[in-house]
Amino acid sequence: MITNYPKLTRLWVALLDIGVTFASYICAAYLRNLTLEFYAFGGVVGWHTHWEILVAILLVWRGLFGFQEAYIGQRFTSLKADLLVVAKTVLFGTLVVLTFAFLIKSNIPRSLIFIFAIVNLIFLFGEKALLYQFIGYLRKQGKNIKRVLVLGAGDVAKRFIDSVEKYPDWGLKILGLICKNELNVGDERFGYKLVGHTADLRELLHYNPIDELIVALPAKHLGAVEVAMAICDEEGVPVRIVSPFFKNLISKANTDMIHGLPIIKFSSVERNDFEAALKKVLDAVVSFVLLVLLAPVFGIIAIIIKLDSPGPVFYRWKVLGLNKRPLTSYKFRTMVENADDLKKELMSKNEMNGAVFKIKK
Repeated sequence: MITNYPKLTRLWVALLDIGVTFASYICAAYLRNLTLEFYAFGGVVGWHTHWEILVAILLVWRGLFGFQEAYIGQRFTSLKADLLVVAKTVLFGTLVVLTFAFLIKSNIPRSLIFIFAIVNLIFLFGEKALLYQFIGYLRKQGKNIKRVLVLGAGDVAKRFIDSVEKYPDWGLKILGLICKNELNVGDERFGYKLVGHTADLRELLHYNPIDELIVALPAKHLGAVEVAMAICDEEGVPVRIVSPFFKNLISKANTDMIHGLPIIKFSSVERNDFEAALKKVLDAVVSFVLLVLLAPVFGIIAIIIKLDSPGPVFYRWKVLGLNKRPLTSYKFRTMVENADDLKKELMSKNEMNGAVFKIKK
């Protein structure tokens, strides 16, 4: 079943995505050929005519899904997140395939690629929506559910339980709570039974089918967290920690293992490598297109500047980029050549506050 074989599930989802993408290409070719009698798109093209583009699409799509870790971790927990992954894959993948088609000088109609992108986006959106409907049905039948124990019975545990009940798409079934005091075993708290105390953890994990242990302890019990993780490591049970240590921070956390040393990184802004790469490509493509289209206008501006005053056409200045790293920027010169040298003498006429320097006329 899906719960017991998550890797198999991810494999099937990956194969389904590739299958839907393949079907999208065939459908796009069919739709394009249907529109030929209404629009001048060129000659009829069979879906198998340009097999190299189809292979490139399948490889690029699989690579982009993998790069975004679409098949890693807890699956079917956020339809919105999965749809965002699909949108990024189709957008960036289409740019890559168009570039590939240009480089190999393929005579494939660009209209086919654009139609494919639209069809593929619709098909993949539909696939994800149907998958979530199917998973929702399975969970109502008690399937595709992770059976978890919660280590903790205080405020941290309560916040976790409230979240699970508020967001049933997590697909978690809480079997019970593990408390610290042996005398409380058998009682009920937050609607769940206290099935044991901390000394029973190894036995509970060893003799019961537990998919994960949720550690929900206050910060003062850091030692107990370490012990619980060691026991789970011996029993082969995954651990998730509901961290109370940094509850007031808005930073995003990422973990790394560097030379055997576990490192946790906190950042107020989560930087996504895929989004950064996409932005860089879009910046380069849009800038190149605009530079070509506006070249005549820029040429006229350059001539006017040279006729108006002596000096270079462009003004070079330093601006701060990512992480305060300086970079050189260029803009058309709108001041006299030695404006920077005159700035100190003109500070008394500055009409702005702070670092901004402006003088009318």
